[in-house]
Amino acid sequence: MRALWSPDMMDIEQKLTLEIGPHHARFFPPDLVRVRWVGTASAEVIDALFQWSDELVGDARYFVIADVTNLDAVGPATRKAAAADTRSIHIAGIAFVGASAYMRALMVLFTKALGLFYGEDKFRAAFFDEEAEALAWVNATRAELGPASQARPRARVTSG
Repeated sequence: MRALWSPDMMDIEQKLTLEIGPHHARFFPPDLVRVRWVGTASAEVIDALFQWSDELVGDARYFVIADVTNLDAVGPATRKAAAADTRSIHIAGIAFVGASAYMRALMVLFTKALGLFYGEDKFRAAFFDEEAEALAWVNATRAELGPASQARPRARVTSG
C-alpha cells in the first residue's frame, strides 16, 4: 500500500510558502501568488518575493492577490524599486484586497508606474473588498488571456 503522505510533501509545502517578517506569501499552482502584507513593505521584502516567485514560476506569467488590509506603509523608495524591477513584467495582473482610500491611491500610482516602465499593454490591476471577488477576477482574466504562452495582458486599473 502506498503512503498518502511523505516527507517530500513537507518540502513541497515549504517551497510554496514564504514568510518574511510579518508578511506571508503562498503560491497556488499553476500561476497564483497570494500575499498578505502586515505593517510596512520594504524594497528588501519585494526583492525576496520576486526571488521566491522566480524560483517557482521562472519566466511564466502569474497573478497576484495582495491583501493590503493591514499594510501601513509603502515608502517612495520601495514603490520605485518594485516598479523598476524587471521581474514585474511576469505579473499578468494584481488584485488588491482591502485597500484603504490612501493605500488605493498609492497602489494606483504604483500600477501606473508599472505601465510606464513596461508599456500600458503589459499590466492589469483591480481593487476588491473581498478575496473571493479578487479570485473571481483572476479566474476571469486568466480565461480572457488564454494560455500563458499567448500575448501579454493589456493595462487596466479597475475597481471591483
